[in-house]
Amino acid sequence: MSKRDAKSAFTLVELLVVIAIIGVMVGLLLPAVQAAREAARRMSCGNNLKQLGLAMHNYESTYKKLPALGSAGMGIAVDRGYAWSLAVLPFIEQGPAYDRMMAQARPSGPGLPEPWHTGTSVFEVEVWKKDIPSFICPSDMPPSNRGESPSLLTYKVCVGDDYHQNQFRADQGRDNRGMFQVQRWRGFNEVVDGLSNTVMLGEVAGGGSADQIIGGVALSMQSWNPAACEARVDPVTRRLIAPVREEFRPTNGRAYDGRPYFAGFATMVGPNGPSCHWGGVDGNEHMGTAASRHPGGAQVAYADGSVAFVSESIDTGNQTIDDVADPGSRQSPYGVWGAKGSRNGGETYTQ
Repeated sequence: MSKRDAKSAFTLVELLVVIAIIGVMVGLLLPAVQAAREAARRMSCGNNLKQLGLAMHNYESTYKKLPALGSAGMGIAVDRGYAWSLAVLPFIEQGPAYDRMMAQARPSGPGLPEPWHTGTSVFEVEVWKKDIPSFICPSDMPPSNRGESPSLLTYKVCVGDDYHQNQFRADQGRDNRGMFQVQRWRGFNEVVDGLSNTVMLGEVAGGGSADQIIGGVALSMQSWNPAACEARVDPVTRRLIAPVREEFRPTNGRAYDGRPYFAGFATMVGPNGPSCHWGGVDGNEHMGTAASRHPGGAQVAYADGSVAFVSESIDTGNQTIDDVADPGSRQSPYGVWGAKGSRNGGETYTQ
């Protein structure tokens, strides 16, 4: 090698310095890239909510009623409830899937599979177990165990500031304060607090470990007030205190199960707070709240179709007050968040 060639080459020290500088630059840029990706995911998530809000309006325009939280009579087990998500399929450009489901459903067909069934029939493989992108927030986490999670659903409908027997049908003497109830088809005319003031849909993140606050559910919370649910969070570990849901029973894992645990949420505990369930399984009262993996809160769609981000620091009122069996049209004790969920509480608040 000539002296000229030796002088033009990099030394080992110079190479190490260049590599270190590149590493520092990548370290500085990575958070910005991640933030940009999350911003894109959040925007996509909001667009999904907007489309579902429009689907609800188109459904109501067609049938003069909104879909029920869950509707019975279509499954192999005739008393099993199937979620509002099935009803809106034709209005989110999923008409072929809806037609095949209706051909399978009673009374024309043999009946839809159980909402948790993950079989290998042609119908289940081609339709029942297909994840629909419009139902899933890109920021959400898929369940670690899909054994009883045939297809996913991030977005849920609002049952109001309501916990007391919110899994009951209307003919069982229960009237939820929100826009949706099992076996009840409400119209926009029943939202007397105003469509722009009442939450219709929201994000409910799932997946992850069963004892995580976001995505997890604390079971056997047999108290009527939100403070009892908040007390199920360990103050040191920030994990849910057992018993908690099973890995194969995540709240985002059954797109067509019409029970509040899988299809609805309440406006009692604040967004991104803990979710709790009355019993040890998924068929009882459910105090699930809106939750997302976006920093700081969750997105909701109001009954007028608009989409907004609700901060996890929103006013939640007096969390020690019990939900009661028949609250009627009382003003919500759970602050602005509770007021947003009730359709007829007569509350006044600023969004």
